Amino acid sequence: MVRKFARFLVVLVTITLSVVGICHIPALIFKDIPPPESQPFDMAKKELGFFPGNYFMELKKTVVELYHFSDISYVAQGTNVERQIFPYILESYTYSLLLLFVSLFIALFFAVLLTTGTFYLPKRMQEAVKNILTVLEALPDVFVIFSLQLGAIWVFKHTNLLVTEPYSLSGQKIYFLPILTLSLIPMIYLYKNTFLMYENELGKPYVELGVAKGMGKLYILIRHVFPNVLYSFFYNLKYMYLLLLSNMIILEYMYNIYGILQFITNHPSYEIISVALILLTFPLSIAFFFIQTFLPKGVTFYDQKAV
Repeated sequence: MVRKFARFLVVLVTITLSVVGICHIPALIFKDIPPPESQPFDMAKKELGFFPGNYFMELKKTVVELYHFSDISYVAQGTNVERQIFPYILESYTYSLLLLFVSLFIALFFAVLLTTGTFYLPKRMQEAVKNILTVLEALPDVFVIFSLQLGAIWVFKHTNLLVTEPYSLSGQKIYFLPILTLSLIPMIYLYKNTFLMYENELGKPYVELGVAKGMGKLYILIRHVFPNVLYSFFYNLKYMYLLLLSNMIILEYMYNIYGILQFITNHPSYEIISVALILLTFPLSIAFFFIQTFLPKGVTFYDQKAV
């Protein structure tokens, strides 16, 4: 356990350095050219090229700032007030993180629930469900987000019933529609892939043996098949989290949500971008550490033996 934790700390340090390095790639190809002394109020221009010296200089500056992270500051938008990044960034961060993790949990839950229910349908309907999921998976994310937002407005216009706020006003925090939108896109992906994984497992000999012993379909699906796809869920989490983050960028803009990504957009300095991305990366790394530590090893072997 101690060795695993030490390895985990090394992983966190590596992730931190990688994130900081990636955030500074613009400094490698762009360099700020200050205005001439005769025109001091002109905006600084950017020169395109290859500037490794500029890259390492900015990188060193950010690493020093991160070491004294409590001193990192920014100018509040629309004012000349300078604030320290903490604790102001935490409000946007916790809001975005809540939306991300609740959406991920809902997507996982309904993907498993719908997949289990689909296997009670006739074969033709199961094939139709797979075809529909393939079409839905091909829809652009922006189209899904815009359709749900427009749907909420349409319902309000025709029924005078405000089911949910379709747009955030004056920093208002909205939850229902953003969570629904964020969970819908990964749920379609997970539903389709879970269905295919279930189909693959149901064709294996241990399932036929369970049926021969008189076990019910629901019992086999939940007790024996589902544990065997747990690792697939686990390795899909990284992709799901990245998918949610990419959708979160569009969602924050279209719903006018002041989350962590909007905070980055409004204050685009290397230090703030590095801090924000590190904060977004750490929860997934911590979740992976606990899952790898506490998820039973050899689930597939144990399950097939148990049948």
